[in-house]
Amino acid sequence: MFLDLRKLPDDHRIDCDLCIIGGGPAGIAIAREYIGTDLKVCLVESAEEYDDPSQNLYAGAPQPSRKRARSIRDGVHYGALALHSRLRHFGGSSNHWGGYCAPLAPEDLAKRDWIPDSGWPIDWRELRHYYPRAQRLCELGPYLYDDTLWRGTDANAYAFDTAKLVNRFYQFSPPTRFGDRYGDALKAAANVTVLFHANATQIALAANAASADALTVKSLSGKYGRIQARHFVLACGGIENARLLLASNSVATAGIGNTRDIVGRYFMDHLYDSVGSLLVSERPARFLSQYGEITPANAGHPLVKSRYAPDPVMFQAAISPSAAVQQRNRTGGVALFIRGDWSRTDEGVSAVYEAIESDTAGAPENQAGSLLNILRNLNTALPEIKSVVQGKKAEHLPVLFAIAEQAPNRLSRITLGSEKDALGSPRARIDWRLSEQDRRTFAQMPELLAGEFGRLGIGRVHKAVWLDDEAPYLYRGDFSRILEPGRHHSGTTRMAHDPARGVVDADCQVFGVSNLSVAGSSVFPTIGSANPTLTIVALALRLADHLKTRLRG
Repeated sequence: MFLDLRKLPDDHRIDCDLCIIGGGPAGIAIAREYIGTDLKVCLVESAEEYDDPSQNLYAGAPQPSRKRARSIRDGVHYGALALHSRLRHFGGSSNHWGGYCAPLAPEDLAKRDWIPDSGWPIDWRELRHYYPRAQRLCELGPYLYDDTLWRGTDANAYAFDTAKLVNRFYQFSPPTRFGDRYGDALKAAANVTVLFHANATQIALAANAASADALTVKSLSGKYGRIQARHFVLACGGIENARLLLASNSVATAGIGNTRDIVGRYFMDHLYDSVGSLLVSERPARFLSQYGEITPANAGHPLVKSRYAPDPVMFQAAISPSAAVQQRNRTGGVALFIRGDWSRTDEGVSAVYEAIESDTAGAPENQAGSLLNILRNLNTALPEIKSVVQGKKAEHLPVLFAIAEQAPNRLSRITLGSEKDALGSPRARIDWRLSEQDRRTFAQMPELLAGEFGRLGIGRVHKAVWLDDEAPYLYRGDFSRILEPGRHHSGTTRMAHDPARGVVDADCQVFGVSNLSVAGSSVFPTIGSANPTLTIVALALRLADHLKTRLRG
């Protein structure tokens, strides 16, 4: 059933077996697993629908003052992004999710001696066991993420040297809005209560700090409530999970689970940017047929039709450096997508046509600017000039867009600011730190692509200027002022074998607190290059199975 805290008596108390804090994909996935069982579940969420006052509780505190990068792309301010990159209502950030789904690869979970603090405490095969169930919740096709997806299409695989480059596949969820899709089932469940306008403000610990006693919730209208449970699951996202643990400091003064000062550290995000552009030497249709989005129903491929998906499942291939290349270059993973249309969007190419059009229109003042852009981009402008003189029209796919893995960084962290939100809770302060290794993860791609694209006759790669070692805006290693974050907040309550290295154990239980677990990407020790939602749901299902056994035992 659905309840509204604002309409309940003051200091209302709910008793249950399992309390889930947060109604996003992780929280809803866990709650669904208990429908119809003999266990009582309470899921708390800020709002049923979007509203500005609830959303504003996500606003971040001002970031720490650091010298700014001397860059034309200076100015990434994660404090502002914290407000807009998450949604604080039922369904969570699935309400603005794009639907990209891919599993993590085995090497993403492995200990890599060149990636600091890498290595998951669980084996990839265990996570693999839960991916098919997560596929169904995300309304995807069967668990297929290999060249099988191309069968029955017009795509013919390029023979990349797999010691250098490999294809990586993504499926697309409709996208599933978890609140809309699964809300009716939760509302109808006799043993599940979804409590709206209930903002978690404090997790109360027992006097010995070894277990959680109760959760205090508060509405923006001033109503308080108290939830007592045998077990609690924190599923509020990569920023809020850390924020609530740190703010719950009435017994554990440093915050829950923070005896080793790890809660909030290792804040990671995916890094987005172009690594260059591509001048194709063959018909672009073939390349686009492989690396554009493909609708299997239209392509006539029966394997990717699924009874779980309301619409035809779409998939797309990305290009990634092999595990051997990552080890040799001492870099993280990358998923590279071919983006843009086949028109003139490269600056040098565009400048050629702008100069021609200015000359034809008799506008020499505009022509001067175009000529300057041609001189600045000779590597792409000269081939275009040649094709124009010869009466040929070159075909361009301008953008080689990369999603890169950020290496774990202890200095990148969430802390509490002195500012308070409307409920009196301290706001989260985000200090996002990147490293030279993160830049190298991008920088490896142009050379890899150029070698293989040239060998196979696909075309030529033009490297993005920002990747040059001497680029003027790479200032004092503050690359967080240059790269665009993917808004996939991760790592702040990382999973580890022991409390010296993480916040939760291999079962996602907070070290030292017997009845408190964490769900979501905040438990990721490393982030890989795959979008996180599919793995978030898989881990949530794993946690739900674990807690069923435990609560019934």
